[in-house]
Amino acid sequence: MESINTLHHLQPEQLPTKMTQTKKHYNYLDLAKGIGIILVVLGHIEYISKDLRVFIVSFHMPLFFIISGILLNISGAHERKFKTILSKRIRRIFLPYLYFSVLDIIIYICYFMLTKRDGGWNTVFMDSLQTLTLYGISVLWFLPALFFSELILIALLKKFKTAASTVISIVLAALSLLLSPVLEAANAAYGASIPFAVFHFFAVAVLRIFFCMLLLNIGFLLKKVLSYNSFSSLDFVTGTGLMCITCYAASYNGMTDLHFLVFGNILLYLVAAVCGSLGLILLCRSTEEASEKGILKWLSWLGKNSLVIMVTHLDFYILYVAEVGGLHFSKPLTNPVSHDAVLSILSLIFVIIAEVVMINLINKFAPSLVGKKNK
Repeated sequence: MESINTLHHLQPEQLPTKMTQTKKHYNYLDLAKGIGIILVVLGHIEYISKDLRVFIVSFHMPLFFIISGILLNISGAHERKFKTILSKRIRRIFLPYLYFSVLDIIIYICYFMLTKRDGGWNTVFMDSLQTLTLYGISVLWFLPALFFSELILIALLKKFKTAASTVISIVLAALSLLLSPVLEAANAAYGASIPFAVFHFFAVAVLRIFFCMLLLNIGFLLKKVLSYNSFSSLDFVTGTGLMCITCYAASYNGMTDLHFLVFGNILLYLVAAVCGSLGLILLCRSTEEASEKGILKWLSWLGKNSLVIMVTHLDFYILYVAEVGGLHFSKPLTNPVSHDAVLSILSLIFVIIAEVVMINLINKFAPSLVGKKNK
């Protein structure tokens, strides 16, 4: 979840001339990520309505891959030395994956020792397998998928023209779609075997990487669309229209999940993913003049620190505690609809408050956990 601000770590000669002159004009991408990470948290709250969840999951994870693809193009990553890119990606993506995987396992062991609930040591063993096979524990699947899909796409862009790289990305995504049902059918038959479980975890991780490459490539190409002069009113109207298309496509397609490669109708999924992501980005760009003020500035800050929220809100039991608190304060409401709505809002507020504390603690005392250099 690389922020546009990380481009400041590059030397001036490593950035395209245009980028050095216009970096500030891409702050709306951090704003989009800030809203996106709030949608991620909201999508994990148990009590939100089904229709809202269907809408959120239709584009909230593709958004981060598409923004990463846009940033790849902006930063000219494909034009720099691969060794430099690899080193930076290891520090900012892969090492945090390893760090938080270990932390998640330790936290779960503590939880199990205290409560004697859930799967116990078998869960610890399976979590370890998921980490080693790059499948990822819970939300951590996102990091190896981003790490390897970025590296493969950059390697393709270095060797081939953009058009050829796009064709290869489409072929690999199609391969992912074809093999995923076969893999799940085999898992239903042989899933009890540990050797097959290892194979299954690794194979799903690879297929996930192949599909996410397509989303990255779409983002890389969308950079050209975003390069045109922006007019806030046009961005707002276009963004609103794209979000309406997303709402319709998502409601028609039903529940989807990039984590488990569940897409429903793939054309509708891609329409919702691309229109939702681009629509939100354009809506954020339409507010660019006010992006450094009030709540928009705060949302951009969340976007810059979205990695912390992504990797801690579930497996650090922050959301669990927030929902318990929300249940306590929403008890007086007897109407199920209003109760669930208030409970969801309270849970979200409690999570964000806790995450603000978590972000500040990690940034101050352990920035290396999220790939930042110690000050």
